[in-house]
Amino acid sequence: MRKELILPVTAIVGGAIGFFLRRQELLTAFEPDTGLPIEGMPVTWALIALSVVVAAVVFLLCLGVGKGFEGGYDEAFQAKDTAPYMMGMTAGAFLTAAAGALLLLKLPGLYAEASLETGGFPMFSLVPMALLCVLCLCSAWSMLMLGKNNYRGEGKGKYSAWLLIPAYTCCMWLIVSYQEHSGDPIILDYVYQIFAVIAAVLGCYFLSGFGFGRGRPAAAAFFSAEAMYFALVTLADAHEQAFLLLYAGCFFYFAASAVALLHNLGRPLGPRMPGGKRLSTDEKINREERPHEG
Repeated sequence: MRKELILPVTAIVGGAIGFFLRRQELLTAFEPDTGLPIEGMPVTWALIALSVVVAAVVFLLCLGVGKGFEGGYDEAFQAKDTAPYMMGMTAGAFLTAAAGALLLLKLPGLYAEASLETGGFPMFSLVPMALLCVLCLCSAWSMLMLGKNNYRGEGKGKYSAWLLIPAYTCCMWLIVSYQEHSGDPIILDYVYQIFAVIAAVLGCYFLSGFGFGRGRPAAAAFFSAEAMYFALVTLADAHEQAFLLLYAGCFFYFAASAVALLHNLGRPLGPRMPGGKRLSTDEKINREERPHEG
């Protein structure tokens, strides 16, 4: 089985098992009266062990991935006429847009509640959430544009601003998550949520690097798989519907991107020299202009 299948399957199977363990942990590993975690619960340690094992397996699978790769975003993520890729990007876009719309509908209530508490404009509590709403909607559009570019082979990925918007969205998402949980002393309540968002931030960073001449295939594949895994695990937590949709959208975005990347790294595009070296753009032009001699 090829890595473009092994890596996502590892993340998905691990995430499904992690979802079940997290659900059991939430039901049995916390005191019902105080909400404090019960020490030494087997399900808690099983989920921790699973997370370590999945990270180790993903790390090993990513070792050496794309070594020597010199292509840009369009070569790394091309998926011309590949329907499953476009379906994944479209699913991610619609789920992210739905999350942004639900967060937007929530803003008036948050404003009224925060105004009563502060007695004025609740800038520090409301602005990050408002920015996250806007960025979610922009990210949904950017996913569609990136998917269209790769599906149609338009070749517009270099220095594309669409690559940066999901990264900005995840950074703002991390700020909002910190605001929501900074006062909670029980880290086990939200640790898998934070891991999911951090992995998404790093995944977006390394994916966008391909568009700016700084592609790092192994890091991009590793954090994409980790974002998929933790997104599935944290779906067991008690999220608002908007954030459930955002985690799901994140999962589909990284799944489609990781599969396309690994597929293309395993089958480099473009003509090659007899020794296996890929021809540069100038070399290809010169070969096309010169007639074959002899």
